[in-house]
Amino acid sequence: MVDKATTALAKASYDRCCQASDFLQTFYRNFLAACPEAVALFAHTNFEQQTKLLRHAIGLLLIFPNQPQKEPTLLARVAERHSRRDLNVDLALYRPFIEALIRTVKQFDRECTPAVEAAWRATVAPGVDYMKSKH
Repeated sequence: MVDKATTALAKASYDRCCQASDFLQTFYRNFLAACPEAVALFAHTNFEQQTKLLRHAIGLLLIFPNQPQKEPTLLARVAERHSRRDLNVDLALYRPFIEALIRTVKQFDRECTPAVEAAWRATVAPGVDYMKSKH
């Protein structure tokens, strides 16, 4: 369980980032530049729709640690979509995803400090671990 102060710090940072209209587009540029093996996964992607899905998914990751952990969790549908039964997202892509997310947060959140970065990492870790466990 991640304490509420930590999740609040990450959520506040996300809110600041989302004030910029190009935050999520920049994330995708950062992610695909850092992780060229993921480029093929997005070859036929409608990025307008994808950024809406990503905005929602990041929001779910940020509230996941303080939700009841009974199935189905609020990430169950996202986890199933990314599992081997659907998109089959390689587990090795989760780390560069998080690193690109943190890099993008640092670009957009003027209040991003080491404590804010740590809050992001602590807050999204349970959701990422859950998604990986459902692969």
